Amino acid sequence: MKYTKSMEKDTLQDNLNWLFMAASLRVKKGFMKLAEAADLTAPQVYALCFLEPGKPMSMKTMANLLNCEPSNVTAIIDRLFALDYITRQEDPNDRRIKMISLTEQGEKFKGLITEKVIHYHSERLDRLTSQEKDQFKTMLLKILA
Repeated sequence: MKYTKSMEKDTLQDNLNWLFMAASLRVKKGFMKLAEAADLTAPQVYALCFLEPGKPMSMKTMANLLNCEPSNVTAIIDRLFALDYITRQEDPNDRRIKMISLTEQGEKFKGLITEKVIHYHSERLDRLTSQEKDQFKTMLLKILA
C-alpha cells in the first residue's frame, strides 16, 4: 500500500477497515463467551453451526470453512463426536473421505446455540432502525460474497 498525504489525517478510529476489524473482534469475543458457557471452544461451535441437519459434510470441507488444517479439524470433531453431537462415517463413494453429520442431540444443541447467537448482540443491533438493519445486512452479505 502506498502512503499518501491524506493518510496523515486518517486515524484508526475513523478508518473503515479498522472499524470493521474492531466490530469483528467484538463479535468474536461474544461468540467465544457463548462457546465457553457451553463448555466448547469457538471452533467447535463454529463447526456445529456450519453443519446442516441431514446434510453430511466432508472433513476437508469443514477444514476449509474453519480455515484450518485437517489435523485441527480432527481434534474439533473428536470432541463433538464424544458429546454425541455428530456422527462420522466413510463416504460410500470413497472410503478415504470422512463425512460428518449432526446427530439428533447435535441438532437440538445447535438449535440452542443458534438462538443464543441470534440474540447475543441484539441490544447493540436494536440501536439501528429497521431500515439501517436491512442496509447493514445487505452490506454484510455483499462483503461476505
